[in-house]
Amino acid sequence: MQRAFYAVAVLALACLLLRSARVGLAGDYVDPIGKITAQDEALYAHSAIRMARQGNWLTPFFMGRYALYKPPMLMWAAGLSARILGVSRLALRLPVALLASLGLGLVFLWVAELRSWQAAACAAVLVASNHLWHVLGGMCMTDGILVACYIAAMYCLYSDPWLESRSALWGFAAAVSGAILTKSVAGILPLGALGLYWLAAPRKERPAFARVCLAAGLSLALAAPWFVYQAAVHGRWFWAEHINVEILAFGAGAPPQTSRENQALFYLMRVPGVDPVLTAIALVALPGFLGELRKRSGPAVLLACWMAMVVAAILAFQYRNISYMLPIVPALAILATGYGPYTEGRRSMWMLAFVCAAFVWKAAFPSAPWGLSFQRGTIQAVAPLVSDYCARGRANELILVGMDDDLYASTLPLAKLRYGLVGGNLNGGRYGMPFDSMGIVLTAAQFDDPARWTPVFRDRLRQWGIDSEEPIGTLITAASPEELAQMIRAHPDSDFLVPARYRSAVEEAAHANHEIVEAPEHFFLLSRQRTARAGAPAWSCRM
Repeated sequence: MQRAFYAVAVLALACLLLRSARVGLAGDYVDPIGKITAQDEALYAHSAIRMARQGNWLTPFFMGRYALYKPPMLMWAAGLSARILGVSRLALRLPVALLASLGLGLVFLWVAELRSWQAAACAAVLVASNHLWHVLGGMCMTDGILVACYIAAMYCLYSDPWLESRSALWGFAAAVSGAILTKSVAGILPLGALGLYWLAAPRKERPAFARVCLAAGLSLALAAPWFVYQAAVHGRWFWAEHINVEILAFGAGAPPQTSRENQALFYLMRVPGVDPVLTAIALVALPGFLGELRKRSGPAVLLACWMAMVVAAILAFQYRNISYMLPIVPALAILATGYGPYTEGRRSMWMLAFVCAAFVWKAAFPSAPWGLSFQRGTIQAVAPLVSDYCARGRANELILVGMDDDLYASTLPLAKLRYGLVGGNLNGGRYGMPFDSMGIVLTAAQFDDPARWTPVFRDRLRQWGIDSEEPIGTLITAASPEELAQMIRAHPDSDFLVPARYRSAVEEAAHANHEIVEAPEHFFLLSRQRTARAGAPAWSCRM
């Protein structure tokens, strides 16, 4: 069975890496129904690249400022991979794909021990053909690592419900600590599942209370040092961004949403929408699963505890995001194949043929919400334009007007990058950091008068623990297209990428010091005072 585990993991890895190598960073939708893009991937990739090239592995940065919204497990893994293999989108995504594939192998082992290898193969194909798994398991995002840690923790408990063996106890603790270091509070869900299992499982199939406490203590102790370090060294920023914004505001508050449905309806619509096959097979298997629960079967109780914690968490967490459903996908696959009527006896081979046909069917319709895409490209229309600019070898700073690239440009080896926004309101209140008071966000007037404002914001950044001017003016806000035109006049040595809708407002201002270069739905304003880059780019311009 060990060889089968490795075979399943290798096949899953090949499937994920094929997609990872062909799709640009932030180049796909996280939510194919709501058309929500993967902006976070570029953000995490930037932090990982900076770690790989500049060090400071304990504290993630983004464009010169601290990036403490999430713990650093993903950035560590992606950064180490980029340090060893070189900076590329495949290197950045490799650790996530590898861990997700190993997690899929554990799903195979779970169902093989529960029922048969044929049923286990069905479970593996069901997970591998799930749209969320296919996308998030092959991106440099936290979700693939998080779900792999969940699976590992639950498998340790499944294989040794008493947590008596050293491997099960330490494996569970390591998996939970990895989940915490990946996604903070969301990482403690396996501990909640362990507590539920201790309450609900048959007396003969549950761990001793002391063992539960030991497992929880080890999990928290392994994860704690990074949080303690940040609280001690970067306490003000850590408390403001990680605790107040990320956990309290988005978790317990009422943040702006990307859809109008209520919490339950949002997820109920998307579960069958992104995978009707898995949903249907799981529903067919539900009576058998409920029958095992009535018998208080240990494995069934454990699976129920896993799913109950995930469902409770995504309903309680105020911000709605389809990626939060990913941890329930492997649990549904185990339910569908471990307790369904069509994965036992001779019918299991027919079911295996059916789910393999479903995989092919999904791959044949890559643009569908439930489809699997292996096509080369990106949904970011601006990404090829910025990559072409990067390849020009200019060392001028680039001001990218609009944020249509979902931060893709931040992953490229550009000399200096700023973003510009026309007419936008960035006052996020409790859902954002006070970047305007730090100078990370500047008005166009402030950006045009650096002698006055740079010393002011340098001092304010020092008060937040950053002794650098690098993050000043990361984002510049212009109240109107006319103010954008004035900014272009005031910065003759900067390059600009401007959406075509602002052409009439800025064209006259640009003629004196910039050359206009056409681009699809945009145009570049390239400074006539060109500064050439010394040597080849530090890494690929095609991320």
